[in-house]
Amino acid sequence: MAHDLYNINYSSFVGQDKGYPAFRNRLRLKLFTQAIHPHKNEKILEVGCNRGQLTNHLSKFSKHVYGIDINRSQVKKINQSNIKYMSATAIDFPKNSFDKVCSFEVIEHIPDPHLFFTQVKKVLKPDGFLIISFPLEFIRGQTAILDSINVYGDLRHTRLLHLHKLFPKKITAIANPLGFKTISSKLVLAPFPTYLMIFKKKIK
Repeated sequence: MAHDLYNINYSSFVGQDKGYPAFRNRLRLKLFTQAIHPHKNEKILEVGCNRGQLTNHLSKFSKHVYGIDINRSQVKKINQSNIKYMSATAIDFPKNSFDKVCSFEVIEHIPDPHLFFTQVKKVLKPDGFLIISFPLEFIRGQTAILDSINVYGDLRHTRLLHLHKLFPKKITAIANPLGFKTISSKLVLAPFPTYLMIFKKKIK
């Protein structure tokens, strides 16, 4: 199902350079870059990079930035060696590879968030940071309405796209037992309310 949902039409709409999606993406790019706070020699991974806009932007600040996405057709179209077709629940990089892992507006799409955190823990260096965001939703899928209508032509896909209604307490309950310490958690506008959380991988 994921391969049917996350096709070239989806990536083209949510990553477009005009209209509301472009406005949303400009705000997110600034906000998420500040949250990541990239440095020159850091190795950074973006999980769910879509068209690679943030991945490429981060490459201006850091020498080693990689992106992964489940949208095979979009990754093929990008055709960059640092952007790979890969699932968030099967991250195929060596252990302890990255100083920072980021994933924005993605975890609500992932069937098993526990597995996501397990995979991130594997590739993140000790004392490395995970930065994520996810939308504030009172009804699951409410922030995916425009995507569902414009890409798929109906409202049914809102709940196929967003598999979870998430809050920081729920994410913390998943992350902390798996070896992550919550560093910060706040509600921000990007442009609609979204939770931004930063975690640090604990050293055993």
